Amino acid sequence: MKLLFRFEAALATLAYVVALLALLADITARQFFGTSLIHAGKVALFAAIFAGMLGMGLATTSGTHFRPKFADNLFSYFWQKRLQRLGDIFSGLLFLLAAYIAFELVRSSYEIGFLVPVLDWKLWWFQLILPYAFCSNALRHLLFAFSPSIKPTDLDLE
Repeated sequence: MKLLFRFEAALATLAYVVALLALLADITARQFFGTSLIHAGKVALFAAIFAGMLGMGLATTSGTHFRPKFADNLFSYFWQKRLQRLGDIFSGLLFLLAAYIAFELVRSSYEIGFLVPVLDWKLWWFQLILPYAFCSNALRHLLFAFSPSIKPTDLDLE
């Protein structure tokens, strides 16, 4: 889990750096040279989407994603642990379903030959982050369900 977290954190950081540099270069070109860099905004957008999708897994691994806490004390500790496991199994299966749908989207884009508007880049390359991110999160939740000791808690952040 730590290796996967570090790998995805490094990729997300790199994606944000790419987005930042693309926007900074475009702004600099406009301010100092009176011209805009072609496609800089699109590159920044795709980099930010890539980082955001990876961020979903980073939040899951670190336990920093938002969750409703109003019902935490409705059940005894015994039932809370079982419900958490059940919730992780459900989340893992839901992410697997999302990964399947995302894979079908990528496959369809590949077969049809969709291109990114204006750029004429193959769209499926950029869509690959979707099934990866969903599979990555499915793996995390299923691991949490079968090995609850590795699941982060609110206390891990304090």
